Amino acid sequence: MSIALRIILLISAVIVAAFMLRNVKRSKMRIEDTLFWVILTAIVLIIGIFPQIVGFFSTTLGFASEQNFVFLFFIFVALMNGYFTSRANSDLETKVKELTQQIALDRLDHYERKSPSESEK
Repeated sequence: MSIALRIILLISAVIVAAFMLRNVKRSKMRIEDTLFWVILTAIVLIIGIFPQIVGFFSTTLGFASEQNFVFLFFIFVALMNGYFTSRANSDLETKVKELTQQIALDRLDHYERKSPSESEK
């Protein structure tokens, strides 16, 4: 792996770590949600410090160069992050729909108790 790519990986890991810590400190992001980014930053640091790991996997998996493996790895990570984010979003949409329906039923029940029934007229 080239020195330039190693430097880019190390700098980007430090920037991402600082950005995540800043977001957690300002309460813009939950600590639980930063777990993905902390793990990714650790992986990037390990790859930047020990490029032999990338060389081993790229040779074992038959990549033409180590850079191709690194780029494919991060594309895969981005796709997995997108999948899990989409899944969490779908779960939240389902919960919002259920809560909206429950509120509508509660309001209907409250309205029916408040208004006089047809038989009392």
